[in-house]
Amino acid sequence: MGGLLAALVSVVGWTYQRSLVPAIHPDHDHALENIAGGGFLRVQAADGKRRNLVGRPDRVLILHFFQLPSQPSEMELPLLRDYAAAVAHDRDLEVVFIGLAPSWGPLRDSAERLRLPRGQLYLDAGGKTANLIGVRGLPETLIYAPDGHLAQQARGTLDWSTPETRASIEAIKHGGGHSH
Repeated sequence: MGGLLAALVSVVGWTYQRSLVPAIHPDHDHALENIAGGGFLRVQAADGKRRNLVGRPDRVLILHFFQLPSQPSEMELPLLRDYAAAVAHDRDLEVVFIGLAPSWGPLRDSAERLRLPRGQLYLDAGGKTANLIGVRGLPETLIYAPDGHLAQQARGTLDWSTPETRASIEAIKHGGGHSH
């Protein structure tokens, strides 16, 4: 009886631990396939509040991971900032800037210099969330469909000013555009 109880406790403990971080895509080359699967992927807002990225977003969710100083990020962030401003009133879309830095000090200074939107800016201290979600290089953009499934992933920079990039995001909003 004691062995059965120990096995049951082990299975329950293992199941609980696995539920804390959603599973990575099976081939390990893609980011997290479904953020609606449960668990915790936390980032920190400037006011110290934590946000869990896991859950059904019910809109297109653009997660942009970056690190400064970095020439690719320095080039891309102003374009993404302008795109985010252009879609700020679109209830079917959210842009989230996630900076990897040891603390808010260096991230805040760079974000102010680049005029990134403070309400959309989060810190991933030490890159734990980026690692768990499957980010493999910076900058990296993950675009999730409203149901929480990964629709697109871009390692490296994107040109946020092109009609092709904008059309791709519009397609995701309307149920298409799954490619990563």
